[in-house]
Amino acid sequence: MNGDEQIRKSGNDRVTLGLVGVGRWGSCYLSTLNAIEDVRLGLVVSRNPDTQERVPSGCEVVQSWHAALEPGRLDGLILAAPPAVNYEMARACIESGLPVLIEKPLAQNQQQAHELQQASLQKDALVMVDHIHLFSSAFETLKARAHFLEGPLRIRSVGGNHGPFRDGINAIWDWGPHDISMCLDFIGQPPSVIHAHTSASRETADGGGMTVGVQLEFPDGTQAELTFGNLMSEKKRIFEVHGANGGLIYDDLATDKLVEYDRKGIKKKVNISSVPPLTRLINVFRDSIASGHRQHTSLSLGVSVVEMLAHIESKLNAFSDSQNNCMSQQ
Repeated sequence: MNGDEQIRKSGNDRVTLGLVGVGRWGSCYLSTLNAIEDVRLGLVVSRNPDTQERVPSGCEVVQSWHAALEPGRLDGLILAAPPAVNYEMARACIESGLPVLIEKPLAQNQQQAHELQQASLQKDALVMVDHIHLFSSAFETLKARAHFLEGPLRIRSVGGNHGPFRDGINAIWDWGPHDISMCLDFIGQPPSVIHAHTSASRETADGGGMTVGVQLEFPDGTQAELTFGNLMSEKKRIFEVHGANGGLIYDDLATDKLVEYDRKGIKKKVNISSVPPLTRLINVFRDSIASGHRQHTSLSLGVSVVEMLAHIESKLNAFSDSQNNCMSQQ
């Protein structure tokens, strides 16, 4: 069942969810949850005194996320908190049997990601990761129509902006999960070759920034070029797939979010669903809870994304160390 479909159950058909964090993305969750049928927001974890005025009637605002773990209080919990606290909260949810939806990235390192995956499998727990563009109707339609392209395929993905500059998470881990998750989800297997370089890096008044270039080669011959970071002049979110018979271009910021062109270069708009990606994501999470389906594909992808982010960061750090050593010897 995709994110556009609604749950229809006999009896009590509402799923009660909790939300941790009402920052920029948490606020998007808050407004979206309030508008979704068959979902009741029962608990919000926030230290902002203004939060109580933003939640629906009957929703309690608390300062400690441990309240969400009280038996029978919630059917599922959404984590929209800083990545540094994801692991502790997600692990507690898994251990208590509470379905959890985690904002990307799943974890800050490979060990944490693998531990969450292992705990989830042992408890048969529902753990999903918010790689939001995978729930875009434009991206989903792109995947469905890509069969006509014929390989070898070439992928180009660009995502970034000027900022944000966050404490505790760099541009690799902040922007990279989007491009990598789309690429891995589209191909369905990990790359056999990974090259990475830093095309821009500097300190700004707001914090450290960088733009990263990544080249991937896959066993089926597909090649991908990813560019992401927080030093771009304007916001971009593009995912293109090109083949012998034409191509598909997903531009999340364009009026026509999905465009198709044939081998003659003639372009046409592709019609997509108007349901926003975040609504579709919450619908899938809600449906998984209501049906008792314990899908592990989202978590597995989340682990693969963390592995690739760690690999890319390691390559960039090794190159930087090599450059510094060369300069010190001159």
